[in-house]
Amino acid sequence: MRTLGLVTARLNDAHPDWKRQRIKNILLVRGIFRLGDSILAMPAIFLFRRNFPNARIDFVGPPVSEPLFQNLPINRYYRICRGLPEAFWAYWVLLRQIRSVHYDLAVDVSGSKAAMGAFLVGFSDARLRVGLQGRWDRWFNVRLPRPAEKNKYRTLPALVASMGLETQEHFLSPILSTMEKQEGKKRVEAMTGQERGPTVGVFAGGRETRGKRWPKENFLELIAALHSQGIKTITFLGPEEKDLMGFFRRELPLDIPLVFEPSLRIFAAIVSNCDLFVGCDSGPIHLACALHMPTVVIFLKNNFNRWGPPPSLGRIVYRRAGASVHEVLEACLLELAGGAIRSQAPGASLQPEICAP
Repeated sequence: MRTLGLVTARLNDAHPDWKRQRIKNILLVRGIFRLGDSILAMPAIFLFRRNFPNARIDFVGPPVSEPLFQNLPINRYYRICRGLPEAFWAYWVLLRQIRSVHYDLAVDVSGSKAAMGAFLVGFSDARLRVGLQGRWDRWFNVRLPRPAEKNKYRTLPALVASMGLETQEHFLSPILSTMEKQEGKKRVEAMTGQERGPTVGVFAGGRETRGKRWPKENFLELIAALHSQGIKTITFLGPEEKDLMGFFRRELPLDIPLVFEPSLRIFAAIVSNCDLFVGCDSGPIHLACALHMPTVVIFLKNNFNRWGPPPSLGRIVYRRAGASVHEVLEACLLELAGGAIRSQAPGASLQPEICAP
């Protein structure tokens, strides 16, 4: 990407009148490989569909999130790859496929901070190549000013508004069919029984290399505390938490199910049948928000204003010294009670610490 940046010319600015533009084919690109990033890009599909209801809309994203886009109003999902040796040739094949469509509009919806998104938009051969001003904007011919809004749940509506298009606040959308939700319900009932009572899903993971994972002992204590209050609890682990499987199998009581589900849609169906989903800032948490599930999000870093869900979707727990099990449990009980005292600030009951400098 650095070499291409040095040897390619900066595209001349275009100044389209969007109300008069004839847009028949649209390409949306999220050139980041994390599940959560792709989920946060979903509103772009609905916002552009709203403005161009008859257009073909295609999406470029990583393989991990492709299953979640099956029921969304797009025509095609292009995969980007990461591993070698496939990466040596896959992008040239991908660009040939993209360029053959002759898109009228290609938009980098990753915030133009990832070179991959800017590269694919720039070399898409689309008539209008749109992205935010920044390090990689040489490959755009429509460079948008960076919006003041920093929260990732709200940046896409701001991007669409900066193009002069109709926009609205859009917090993701349901992605499961009725049948899938029913199958998820059967799975949950098989694990927890059919007796009445709330069910809490706990994702005991997070991106450890970025310091986003709560200690496994804390998760274990939280699960035990919920279970001791008669709350049915399901523990979830993902591919990046395989090393924790033995610990939780050994330490969890036999009547607390431990789930490692490789199918993302089945995982989503199970989560959708919980009454509350708890975990650290991670892809599964953003997935729960996409399913409009009540969530409690544990932040270990002071970046909840950027990555945290809005109050209507979740409760944020953050302490500079690290959130305690008691504080997370308190947030869970408040959410199960209906979130009656949730304020418009992140982490209502923890607001003084969160707002401290």
